[in-house]
Amino acid sequence: MKSKRLLVFLLVIVVLLILGYLWPYFTGKTINDANNGKDVSKNEFGIVTRVVDGDTIHVNISGKDEIVRMLGINTPEKKKPYYQEAKNFLVDMVENKSVELLIDKEDVDRYERKLRYVFYEDMFVNVEIVQAGFATTFMLDELKYRDKFVNAEKFARTNGVGLWKQSYDKCGGCIKLVKLDPIVDYFIIKNECDFNCNLSGWIVKDDANHFFYINSLNGFEEMKYDSLIIFKKEVWNDIGDRFFMRDEMGNLVLFYEY
Repeated sequence: MKSKRLLVFLLVIVVLLILGYLWPYFTGKTINDANNGKDVSKNEFGIVTRVVDGDTIHVNISGKDEIVRMLGINTPEKKKPYYQEAKNFLVDMVENKSVELLIDKEDVDRYERKLRYVFYEDMFVNVEIVQAGFATTFMLDELKYRDKFVNAEKFARTNGVGLWKQSYDKCGGCIKLVKLDPIVDYFIIKNECDFNCNLSGWIVKDDANHFFYINSLNGFEEMKYDSLIIFKKEVWNDIGDRFFMRDEMGNLVLFYEY
């Protein structure tokens, strides 16, 4: 009798193992897909106690206050256009709510902030804020969910929402990027119109948060901006970076990536 029970038990185990192995073939999904791609063996749970800005939150995890820097995104800094919209978006979505946090490869950054993906119910918060246009993707190269971020940003850019809203300034179609040299670390812009352009409040930034404040340009005038002179250090990443130019309203004038 005992031997029969043992045999049945072993058969059940074998069937479960086979079903687990064949699950992707039957459903087209992995076990992790059923959990929105989360590796549930590594998640943490907590309550969001405060939203600092669009990509940083305080989370109470087992009674301890932890600062969490959300992976894969970059949102505007304080006093910059769309800063408040990004923060408000995050407040509405997660403040005072229970969230799941998932690590990727690195645990903390140089400021000792936890680097995490944030999930609220069925929503992947990091990706949601990109799709809404209040964040741009950031440092995606080795991230597990790179494709989700890329697709979310493509959606926001295609629909011209938030940070991807195009400038309607009359000089928006005049200013062109002539050259960006990441090795020598400079860029040149030109006014291709025959009238003067007042560019007060316009900025250029890289993928991180280095801001160049742009001077006005006369008709057909060119101007060079040298990072080593302005910042006393290199700004443009030699192996790949992004160039954003925004008008005084924060609307997009130029975007270039390499």
